[in-house]
Amino acid sequence: MRRVRSIRVLPAIVGLCLTALMGPAAQVAYAQAYAPQASPPPADTESGQLDGVDMDYHLGAQVSQDLVFTDSTGQRVRLGDYFDGRRPVILQLGYYQCPMLCGMVFQGVRKAVAEVDLAPGEDYQIITVSIDPAETPSLAKMKKETFVKGLYPGGDEDAAEAGWHFMVGESHMIEQLADEVGFGFKWVRAQQQFAHPAVIMILSPDGTVTRYLSGVKYDPQTLRLSLVEASEGKVGSLIDQFLLTCLHYDPSVGTYSATAMGIMRLGGAVTVIAMLIAIGFYLWRDHRRRNQSHTHTAATPAAQG
Repeated sequence: MRRVRSIRVLPAIVGLCLTALMGPAAQVAYAQAYAPQASPPPADTESGQLDGVDMDYHLGAQVSQDLVFTDSTGQRVRLGDYFDGRRPVILQLGYYQCPMLCGMVFQGVRKAVAEVDLAPGEDYQIITVSIDPAETPSLAKMKKETFVKGLYPGGDEDAAEAGWHFMVGESHMIEQLADEVGFGFKWVRAQQQFAHPAVIMILSPDGTVTRYLSGVKYDPQTLRLSLVEASEGKVGSLIDQFLLTCLHYDPSVGTYSATAMGIMRLGGAVTVIAMLIAIGFYLWRDHRRRNQSHTHTAATPAAQG
């Protein structure tokens, strides 16, 4: 059962400010300030060599459908199985034993999803893939239980669980997926943890990258419109479609904002609606007057007789 939640202005503004202030370099430095918990992978890099730990925005890129991962139940799954041609996908790359940054991204996604009146599993899918090949399905299961439980108090927990997928994988599969979406990460031996950006990707129902949302907090309205736009109208409401004709995503601020063309379209739509209302009113009034006139004419002879 969906729960309609109002989107509060103040948390959205705070989230946008934090997103703007926390660039990739700051995110990496923040993550490196904490002790590790994950086992080091086979390949690593020297401390300070963080070239490539950033986002390379591959808008329009297509993720490989034949990549294979292991889900939280231990089942081998094909990535293409989650792209059904109707539902868009939120893709998050990180790792489950990340000491700080990934947890903040998880919380940000969870909070935004809880406030969006679209249901994971029904309207869209969420895929979280660990970038640490040493992590196991049991870790993925624990993380899923932590973040899915209580996502919709009093709502359909089963639907939420079916819509948020936690996966682990082999190095070459992880690296190929990360390369395709432009997600740069490295193992920092001195800090014994991964350095990586904080960002989620929005993918179309056929696996095309349509939007990047950076930071650790995500404006629910921006997330909703990103999903509706990625689905090409297959999910969302008529109001969402109308808003997307008037608004345009501004990557400099990370939100949808009105453009000159959007304002003109809105003004034109309002004018047309006002004209239709006015024409309808005049036609109704004229019809009413004609009926009153016919009634009066028919009643007059009877009154005189």
